[in-house]
Formats: sequence, structure tokens, C-alpha cells
Amino acid sequence: MIELYAITDDPTPPQPPLLAVRCDGLTALCAPAEPRQGEPTPDALWNHEQVVEGLMEGRDLLPVRFGTLVSDEDAAARAVMDRREELVATLDRVRGAVELAVRAHPRETDEAPVATTGIDYMRAKTRHMEAARLLHEPLASIARESRVRPGPELLRAAYLVDRDAVNRFVAMVRQLEEGHAELDLVCTGPWPPYSFAEQ
Repeated sequence: MIELYAITDDPTPPQPPLLAVRCDGLTALCAPAEPRQGEPTPDALWNHEQVVEGLMEGRDLLPVRFGTLVSDEDAAARAVMDRREELVATLDRVRGAVELAVRAHPRETDEAPVATTGIDYMRAKTRHMEAARLLHEPLASIARESRVRPGPELLRAAYLVDRDAVNRFVAMVRQLEEGHAELDLVCTGPWPPYSFAEQ
């Protein structure tokens, strides 16, 4: 069994033990699968992420989700060939970009009002939605694409950002945090473009 890590059109061979399985202009970057039993461990997940991040430094790629296994190199080539047109189009869409993630939470204070009625609750929800919009719009204007995800935060979003615009994006996050003392913003990345390359 081999594990898939990423799809690319960059012909540069990866460092062993990674393998390059070429297929009509695309390459599946993979490695012999480690034997696993039961649920994946945090170490296994982190190792997979580190490999993909290392590959991302030198090439554009589509990251493959952890635990994607095929029987052998022929099966890897078939998996790529079966979706070649889609993979090429998606790779072109993310070329030259990385993913940055932003989460925003209300800052915890002793003075935060507690909603005691339905009207109070709806007013607070409206304020939170407006705060999320005010955060998201300037960040989305720097990014090529964005994905807002559901979650307990005011904002949980992924942004596809050109590599040369990462510093500008991070500076905008800092500016927004300074302008919204009532919020905590966390920006992570750059990551491989998982949210924009569904594999």
C-alpha cells in the first residue's frame, strides 16, 4: 500500500522515501504507507501535514487528505488519470497561492453583557454577524477566494492568498485586531490549499 500526499504538475523529484508517480503531465507524490491500526494518532496526522508543507515550499500542489491509500503505483496513476481534467483545473486555480485561516472570537471580559431575553439575544447575534462581516470583507478583498465555515466563532474562514500577498494579508489581520479591541483574532498559515482543493 502507498499513501498519497499531493498532486502536482511540477516534475521535480521529491526526497526519498517519497515517490513521484507521473501520469500525463501530473505527478502523484506518495510514499509507502505506514501500518496503522485504529484511529490515527496526532503524531501520524502531524507527520502527514509536515510532509505536505515541505512539498509546498518548492512547488504548487493539491494536498491530499490524510489516510488516502492506494494499492500500488499503478493504482495511484489511475486515480490521477480518472480525475485529470478536474485536477488540472484546480491546480491552475490555486497556482501561486497558499491558504491562510482566520478565526475571531469575542474577547472574554467581566463586563460582557449577558442576554437575558430573546430580544437581547437577537441584538447580540446581529452585532456578532456585523462584526464578522466587517472582518471578512477586507480580508476577502486581498484573497483570490474565501470559504466561511460554520463554527462557534464569530468568524471561521479560509482564504486563498497569493504567496506575495501573505504579508499584506497578515498586516490587515493585525490592523483589524487593533480596530476591534473587543475581539480576539487568530491567523494561521500559510498552509497547503486544503479548503480550495477538495481531494
